[in-house]
Amino acid sequence: MCGIVGIFEYRRGAAVEHGLVRRMNDSITHRGPDDAGYLFHGAVGLGMRRLSVIDLAGGHQPIGNETGDVQVVFNGEIYNFASLRRELEEGGHVFRTHSDTEVIVHAYEEWGDACVARFEGMFAFALLDRRRSEHSDRLLIARDHLGKKPLYYADVDGTLVFGSELKPLLLHPKVRRTLDPEALGHYLALRMIPAPLSVFREVKKLPPGHTMSVSRAGVTLRRYWDWRSYADDEMPPFDELVADVRRMIFSAVERRLVADVPLGAFLSGGLDSSAVVAVMSRLMPGRVKTFSIGFEGPASHNELPKARRMAEHLGTDHHELFAQPDLVELLPEFVRYADEPFAISSALPTLLLARAARKEVTVVLTGDGGDEVFGGYAQYLFERWASLLRLSPSGLDPAAIRAASALYGQLGERGAGFRRIARFLQAARRPTAGARRLAWANAPDDGEVRAMLSPELREGHRSTAARLDDEIDAGLRRLAPEAITNAFDVLLYLPDEMLAKVDRMTMAASLEARSPLLDLALVQRLAGVAFARKVPGLGRSSLKQVLRAAVGDLLPPDGRDAPKWGFNVPLDPWFRGKARSYLLEHLSPERVTRRGVFDPAAVRDVLARFDAGRADANTHVFPLLVFELWAEQYLDH
Repeated sequence: MCGIVGIFEYRRGAAVEHGLVRRMNDSITHRGPDDAGYLFHGAVGLGMRRLSVIDLAGGHQPIGNETGDVQVVFNGEIYNFASLRRELEEGGHVFRTHSDTEVIVHAYEEWGDACVARFEGMFAFALLDRRRSEHSDRLLIARDHLGKKPLYYADVDGTLVFGSELKPLLLHPKVRRTLDPEALGHYLALRMIPAPLSVFREVKKLPPGHTMSVSRAGVTLRRYWDWRSYADDEMPPFDELVADVRRMIFSAVERRLVADVPLGAFLSGGLDSSAVVAVMSRLMPGRVKTFSIGFEGPASHNELPKARRMAEHLGTDHHELFAQPDLVELLPEFVRYADEPFAISSALPTLLLARAARKEVTVVLTGDGGDEVFGGYAQYLFERWASLLRLSPSGLDPAAIRAASALYGQLGERGAGFRRIARFLQAARRPTAGARRLAWANAPDDGEVRAMLSPELREGHRSTAARLDDEIDAGLRRLAPEAITNAFDVLLYLPDEMLAKVDRMTMAASLEARSPLLDLALVQRLAGVAFARKVPGLGRSSLKQVLRAAVGDLLPPDGRDAPKWGFNVPLDPWFRGKARSYLLEHLSPERVTRRGVFDPAAVRDVLARFDAGRADANTHVFPLLVFELWAEQYLDH
């Protein structure tokens, strides 16, 4: 696991400043504290930081082919590198190391750009091809299928600057810090910024499943993999599907146990992480090291008892962290490592847990992706309910309210308040799938977002609901409404929220995270299965039925039936208690006015609604605070 940076003066051919590349590389030392490597060749400068995981002695980068005219710097893991290596050796390629990085070089020699489609893993790499002549260097940059590893780039006046994080790009004098109004609007709605946008107008994110070819001819992006091409509504026999999934999960976990360093797992006590740890316990010698975190406050914010029971059942070497963080100290650190405005509160415990785990291990397996792959989010049921209910024009028809109350009861929400049910009915009446997906997440609608932005930035605002709906092509429109909602989660929320969170926070602690439930073969297999097969009913028990059936015998009964259990953070009590003065200081009318990004009156209204219990900290208040803390570091300094 590493971080990479680079500069290519592809138009002018001017020599790259070596010191600048080194400073860029130093800015991401946390991603790879074990080693640094550089390649300078005229107009090209590449750098990498290495966290040594495989072939500790021989994996120094850059790594080249036999003649040295193809070189690569690489961030990630290629899980099928052993089988690819055997195939390449049979074709005459000679390997000098045992690292997965060297497979990339020889695979490119053998298959060209198409090599990326054969890699199964998580990766971002930059490969320099000097085979043509001194004056026709070509750079191939690639990002993995699902977007597990990040890649930022800026193409300015014939200069390409790129890196695993935003920080190194900002060291280049050509990269200006001009805010992107469209990105800011999406941030307020999504609490993150979706690719290809970044918070700055001149910086982009390479989308998942894409390559970038750079030469004197220019910069060309190409999609080499698309989840949508696998999405279908097949109805395989349930038992056959379960058997396939069980085999695939065991294979996915086994491939992610390859490491020359200590390895463990995050364990929340929910189904996804418990399934991964259960399979690890079957495949690994000795006891698996597991790590969990809890916060003071309501039981819903403390996963430790559930995780402890699961760890006892599976016989793991369990480590617990009970966190009482000082937000004044933690939030600026979190913001620095997140790179962009990123208001996903579960990143806070992820950072703390990663630091605790790093004291024991270098690699952790996680349960990330289980909800997206197997259908685990409540909004899939909400979307199904919405298609079944007949709503009156007001959305408050008594029969509809009774029906919604009964459906909420299926989620264990008996006695849910009238306002909550009314909110569901209003969301269900939204005209497009994208608008409903935002409503299920209690996100501000387009009108609220426009009002929140300053008058100068409103003109650049674009509807976030429309941004989501653009992801839905003709092939997806024929699927069930809940399957379309799932597509939003896989195509947008997974790479830009879930995987971005895990990458930034674990790398901040120099810890590698691997996600077996996002194994490529498993993702492609489940994408083609009708949602009615994966989630067959209307109640909570129908969520992730295939996963429950596939691994249920490895878990205790309460683990098989456990509801979704993520890293819950007590933001509301924090911002009404210990951190209230901190919140009000950073969102004071004077500071908001001086910043010039948000409308002071709109921010004041959000805080008033929060005080009255009509707005929650997670989706309304926290994004505003995070942006101000981010701006202090990335705009003011």
